[in-house]
Amino acid sequence: MKKNSRLIFLFVAVFGVIGIYLTFIAGNMQKYDSQTTAYKIDANAQDGSDGVMYYPIYYFKVRGEEYKCESKSGSSSLPNESKNKVYYDSKNPTKCMTQYEKSTSKFMGIIFLVVSVILIVFLVKKPSGNAEDVNKTIEIDPEKQQQIEENVLKVTSAIEKIALIVKRVILGIIIFILLLFILFETLIIKQTIKAKDYIETTATYVMEKENSEDNVFDKHIYSFEDTHGNKQEIIVSVSKNDTVKNTIKIKYNDNNPQEFYEEGMTYGKSGIIWYVVKIVVLIALVFLFFNKKLLSKVSISLNGN
Repeated sequence: MKKNSRLIFLFVAVFGVIGIYLTFIAGNMQKYDSQTTAYKIDANAQDGSDGVMYYPIYYFKVRGEEYKCESKSGSSSLPNESKNKVYYDSKNPTKCMTQYEKSTSKFMGIIFLVVSVILIVFLVKKPSGNAEDVNKTIEIDPEKQQQIEENVLKVTSAIEKIALIVKRVILGIIIFILLLFILFETLIIKQTIKAKDYIETTATYVMEKENSEDNVFDKHIYSFEDTHGNKQEIIVSVSKNDTVKNTIKIKYNDNNPQEFYEEGMTYGKSGIIWYVVKIVVLIALVFLFFNKKLLSKVSISLNGN
């Protein structure tokens, strides 16, 4: 029996949408406009059907008040003590997300995207037996039989062309969305490479810079002590809708301390790995998009059976 086209579309769409949601959207649905470091992490191991799962609880403080943030997604891996960031809503710190949860969602998102690509590539269309069935079930003269076969071939060819267009439209949308994210992350990768020898430190808030005429950002002065023991002051732009932090993590150029990057403007090893994975997936999708022979084998039947 032929695979139902609606069922195939459903599987591809579900895995693709879930993958895109977990990879790019899940961590940004709520307004986590602030972040801090947890002073304590409880692994919170729980027994399940698949073994021990960890839903770590992060304990943190905001303006002297203590809060806790429990990871809503679990994993079989113990929480890494170095990944101790908590992202929260400055207006209501009980709305929060742990770095453990963010990393797990991103990892699962990539898996769903890969699965959706595998579904597209390896669901091979079975040859249609419609023309043969017509010959067996209907006895007609040779001329009419030849005409029917020609019509069947024309219809089959038209269906295949339409199916190819539909596949390319779906692939094109996925490629476009993925390309936008990669282009944005390329800027961060360039900054990461440039800052590979920069010094990491903490800058402390001093005061707001006067005469700031920007309608979107306010400029604030932060200070830190460089490796030579000199006090350095830097100007940091903060959105008018965001809360000004008392301290921020930065990476600065030891030769020119005024040249710096704030936390989040560069990637660690895991961020670089995910960037490479996304590029590999993009290349595979582009190859599939332009490979008519391979794309034509993708199983998308337009018949109801």
